[in-house]
Amino acid sequence: MRALVFHGPGDIRVEGVPDPVAGDGDVLVQVELALTDGTDMKAFRRGHPVLLGPPPSPFGHEFCGIDVATGRRVVAANSAPCGVCPACGRGEQTLCENLFPLLNGAYAELLLVPEQIARTNLLPVPAGMAPEEAAMLEPLACCLHGVDRAGVRPDDTVAIVGIGPIGLMLAACVADAGGRPLAVGGRPERRELAPLFGAVPGAAEGADIVIEAAGTVESWDRALELVRPGGTVLGFGGLPRDARIVVDPYRIHYEEVHLLGAFHHTPRHVRAALAFLASGAYPFERLVTHRVGLEGVAALLADPPASYLKAAVIP
Repeated sequence: MRALVFHGPGDIRVEGVPDPVAGDGDVLVQVELALTDGTDMKAFRRGHPVLLGPPPSPFGHEFCGIDVATGRRVVAANSAPCGVCPACGRGEQTLCENLFPLLNGAYAELLLVPEQIARTNLLPVPAGMAPEEAAMLEPLACCLHGVDRAGVRPDDTVAIVGIGPIGLMLAACVADAGGRPLAVGGRPERRELAPLFGAVPGAAEGADIVIEAAGTVESWDRALELVRPGGTVLGFGGLPRDARIVVDPYRIHYEEVHLLGAFHHTPRHVRAALAFLASGAYPFERLVTHRVGLEGVAALLADPPASYLKAAVIP
């Protein structure tokens, strides 16, 4: 089959690779389309400590496709907790000790969904849902988990630093939880989309909750500046392992600012994300701005146009 293979930062190639073979409980999926995302962008440019294996590695993880055995259109999150390790026993499923290997390799004609994921986080796509929307299951589930971690309550003012696709998804999740999302930063064309996802651009000093969604040291610093005393900062965007931020201990101690992180998703959030997409409450399809074949992914990630948010990749 044809697949996009990661060989190192800035080096991805379309190659012929052996068709995957399903073992007991695995599900073989014919990929209808895959979606690019910010994690793929970071992985393309600098590698990834969690998502990618040693190169050469399969690439891509957001997808919608057809179960080869049943003919059903399906979508899956890119991991599933084991349910038996100490972290799962504590209810901390995102910290599962057996979460890996992650589902990877959606930029290909066929994708093997491992048994642990197929059993827990492989779901049928609701009738009438476009594959582009269904493929947003995984990032939206992460956003729902993040909003839960932040403890968003009705009428909370929630500043979101970084208005890319994830920032807009977070805004929709905050609004759905009853909060008031504020869009901080971002290019003008992205700020124009914010109201479609429940957010308004504007000043955010003194916000009850600030969610960092850009994945830069500068945005983490900005988030810590914006939050009110007693408020919460949620670090949502991942940074390289060697990155460091400066935290003002006065704010943490004397102003009782809460600093939290959010990573990944749980099966509960995966199912909630699919229902949220099916509700039609927000125009998630507007986040897909480009369509490319496998050969077009490298150029798009290397030099994305100003209008780019996410691309549908057609194998």
